[in-house]
Amino acid sequence: MQRTRARVPLYRQAQEHLKRYIEEQGLRPGDSLPPEASLADDLGMSRLSLREATKSLESLGIIEARPGEGVFVREFSFDPILDNLPYSFAVDGKSLYHLFQVRMVMEVGLVSQLPRRVQPADLATLDQLVEEMATYARRGEPIVEPDKRFHLALFRPLHNPLVLRLIEVFWETYHRLRREIHPEPSDPQRVHDIHAAIVAALRTGDRIQILAAMDQHFAMIPPGVEPPAMVQQRG
Repeated sequence: MQRTRARVPLYRQAQEHLKRYIEEQGLRPGDSLPPEASLADDLGMSRLSLREATKSLESLGIIEARPGEGVFVREFSFDPILDNLPYSFAVDGKSLYHLFQVRMVMEVGLVSQLPRRVQPADLATLDQLVEEMATYARRGEPIVEPDKRFHLALFRPLHNPLVLRLIEVFWETYHRLRREIHPEPSDPQRVHDIHAAIVAALRTGDRIQILAAMDQHFAMIPPGVEPPAMVQQRG
């Protein structure tokens, strides 16, 4: 018995037609698309379908509608994907562990590139953030925003905006989920100490010491973060 293929929704068909048109016409970022009526004619679709396709491709960051000017092809960016990433994770220990694991692999993998890139000004910024953490620790207050700024400052010498964006998104998503699953904050003194150790290792320029400091940072799985096997056993 032959299976009936699922019908592709009209707006998806319109999306594909519009993307194919951009490719076939060789349109580059900044190039404008023809006026709506002319483009709908060229693509053999209604203006309503074209309008829906335009809106959906704009939300994906492929094109940009400028009021009074028209529709233009956008420069490629990961931002639309990353902006929606936090909403794709369920609020559970399994998702939290997956985030923790990806963040750990990314940061530990990148940190060995820092010794040849880091400048005295970068170390001074990290020192200031560690001192700010010390102030929080003395008060017994949770260290949240300085932690985020530390990790962004740590990898800024790589001059890779995608890395910084990923660190920011993973950091924010991880902490949002962790607050919902396990509201108890991390020990502020420990948070200060492990970040201070990273800066001290970075100052030596020794990759082995730097990797050891980062491993120590991620060595202890925080409360509320459980590997998938443990979540299944507990369930």
